Amino acid sequence: MSTYPNMSYCMCENTLSALGQVMEAMREEGPMFLKELNRDEKRAYQELFNMCESFLTASEELETMVEEEEYYDGQPDESQEWESFDADC
Repeated sequence: MSTYPNMSYCMCENTLSALGQVMEAMREEGPMFLKELNRDEKRAYQELFNMCESFLTASEELETMVEEEEYYDGQPDESQEWESFDADC
């Protein structure tokens, strides 16, 4: 298997394009797509399948983390501000 570098600024675009080619072949060829894969391609197909599942899990986790970071802006909420309020100052 060749490992050509995938520049970080366009790796999602490049991968999307490559996966699109696989999906198109699957739709066009139907069951023959799997039947005609050689041993190495079948192994790669299974690894790709597993990686897609892992990608979905990791993506959901990252999106949750981003949402939580957006919710918490790093500033204390109002109750925390009043907790340390000194009325005598």
